[in-house]
Amino acid sequence: MLFTELVHAIHPHLMKDADVPDFMRNLIQMLCDIPEEDWSTKKDPSSKQSNKDSSLRKFYTKGPTKKLAKSMLGRLTRDNFIESIYHDDYAAERTDVVLESLAEDIQPFVDDVDRDNVGEALFDLFKQSLEFIVNPELENDRKLSAAKTKSQRAKGLYGSGLLDDCRYACSIPGCGKHLQVVNDKNHAVDDYEIASINIDKASSYENLVAVCHDCFQNYTFNHMKSEERELQTIKRLQIDARSTRRTLDEVAIEKGITQVVINLSKAKPGQLLELNYDAVSVPEKIDEDLHSFLVYEVKGHVTKYFLFIEKAMQDLARRKQLSDDLLRAQIKESYRKLAEKKNSPEMIYSALSERLRNITKQDIRFCAIVISYFIQSCEVFNVTAQ
Repeated sequence: MLFTELVHAIHPHLMKDADVPDFMRNLIQMLCDIPEEDWSTKKDPSSKQSNKDSSLRKFYTKGPTKKLAKSMLGRLTRDNFIESIYHDDYAAERTDVVLESLAEDIQPFVDDVDRDNVGEALFDLFKQSLEFIVNPELENDRKLSAAKTKSQRAKGLYGSGLLDDCRYACSIPGCGKHLQVVNDKNHAVDDYEIASINIDKASSYENLVAVCHDCFQNYTFNHMKSEERELQTIKRLQIDARSTRRTLDEVAIEKGITQVVINLSKAKPGQLLELNYDAVSVPEKIDEDLHSFLVYEVKGHVTKYFLFIEKAMQDLARRKQLSDDLLRAQIKESYRKLAEKKNSPEMIYSALSERLRNITKQDIRFCAIVISYFIQSCEVFNVTAQ
């Protein structure tokens, strides 16, 4: 709410040592023209007869009631408020430091504010904030407009990176809407907004995610702390995934692997001869108690596809279309770099599979099967201590 954001922004600079009720009473007096005969009566919105201390504390955190906002709007005095900003209760001029600090802290709400016009800018903002309380739809328009302005600025700084982080899918859990549309010329056009996870923090890369328009509006208007925490978790996963991609980009992968994956994708059932022994290397290298789903998946791949991939690689090596030793060394080096960063087995498996997909442009399922082959043949993961 704009009113509470403004109150919290100016309190450290005006009556910073005053407790909340005294500060709020003083602020109401600054904003409102209260006839002397109404002082300390119920007609005086700053009086204890009108608003108790507990009510003022509530207004400080959640904003005033619609009734109080209407009352204040009917009594607003621009000149008195501006004079109170530039001079303290003892008619002494406020220092440039105070005025500059005030201007700096309200810059998120207004353009072109400085120490010379901070009083005027603050009055206009408080008037607007009271109007928003009387008409909440105006507040929603203000919040959405401000959020879109921040989004537009962030696009110029972080847009392409944030889209890459989320793989062009909305970052909000449960959505996943694609963040591109195809225009009339069959060109893919980015179609997204950038949301601040915590609206009270700066618009840094760590606090921003790419989202679809619907989720952007819903999150801007109303989101719970639990949703914010969930989105922070998503952001951490995106940052980790970006780190693994950068790590793997440092290692070249033998181009001949593409043909291995293509051959696998075209394999007929009769060509897939299952191993006649258990895939013993897998549980020796991945703790089955901690990573049971990964072990189950990899063992299934190894049992069914190991011999096919082995033969495909041997055939390609014999025709000099693939360097078997070089490929194994590259896969091993890719694993080592990821392991050094303390990535989980699931993250390593996923990152290596994704890397193969980017190289071969083939279905990630077949790429994961090939990575499973390298797990069994000792290029990926080390034997764990028993």
